[in-house]
Amino acid sequence: MTGSQTVMKPIVTSLSCVILLGANAAISQETSPAPPPRLNPGTPTPAPRAAPAPKPSTELDDSEVLGKAGDLELKAGDLRKSLKTLSEAERAALRREPASLNQYVRALIIQQAVLREAAASGWDKNPVVEERMRLMRDGIVASTYLESIAQAPEGYPTEADLKAAYDANRTALALPKSWRLAQIFVTDPVPEGIDPATAEASANAATKLARVRQALAQPGADFAELAVKESDEPASAARGGEIGWLYEPQIHPAVRAALPSMQLNQVSEPLRMPDGWHFVRVLDIREAYTPTLDQIRDSLAQRLRAERARLETQAFIGRLLQQNPVAINEMALSKLIPATPTP
Repeated sequence: MTGSQTVMKPIVTSLSCVILLGANAAISQETSPAPPPRLNPGTPTPAPRAAPAPKPSTELDDSEVLGKAGDLELKAGDLRKSLKTLSEAERAALRREPASLNQYVRALIIQQAVLREAAASGWDKNPVVEERMRLMRDGIVASTYLESIAQAPEGYPTEADLKAAYDANRTALALPKSWRLAQIFVTDPVPEGIDPATAEASANAATKLARVRQALAQPGADFAELAVKESDEPASAARGGEIGWLYEPQIHPAVRAALPSMQLNQVSEPLRMPDGWHFVRVLDIREAYTPTLDQIRDSLAQRLRAERARLETQAFIGRLLQQNPVAINEMALSKLIPATPTP
């Protein structure tokens, strides 16, 4: 990339949410729900599945320009280097969601633009910045070394290991009922201090709510087409309002309360939430079930390997501390950072 010798992980904070969609390390990594999101998340929740890490296309030359900002260019070779620094789960998440890869590339370009400005001002020579960079480098060297020596043995887990882990965790692997939902969202934030359950619609929102209601009541009304035209949540609107699959615990209580009485393809009355109003449509329903071993084999094997690596890391550190016991000079330490003065 022009203006930089290396490609670092993006500094755009929101990007971490994009990359880590599939990074849960629990045994039910691909079967248990993530923390409850808003009803209108930026990307649909994928059905449980194992996703291989993305492999850069061998047909794309390293010199191919993938994006630019002014005279700054991000080339395929730069992106390949950056992808290699991500975890397997992060790469898998990017592979599942092409839009996330687009955001990742955008964040890399923005980062390089910021880095160029920082370098031009001499900010990278600031003593505090240099010390933080040194500490970061030390942390990366130490953590990656631990990863290298704590790999699970080749061939682990065996079929017997997988079967034993599956049988021991069968109850925990049970999946709750889930719904595939779509929405038409009308923005209308609730003023601070007002209970959303009792908040009235603003004048603008009331007009739009009436228009959407009337359109949905027409014979042959196309929900997806109306979502594209009317929904104020652009990510789901671009998909015809589709949010994706959500497990029961992930769904907002206002929506969860309405779902038991709804049939397939039925559209709810507008449901009030703090951010506005949601017309919700049920696209599909999946009853609670326990996946078979074959369905979660890859994710279970990944979890067992990660657990083995964790134990190997603990054992290595334990041996290291036996050989090099840590002693802290508490008296001197207490003098280094004085207690906070009493007001």
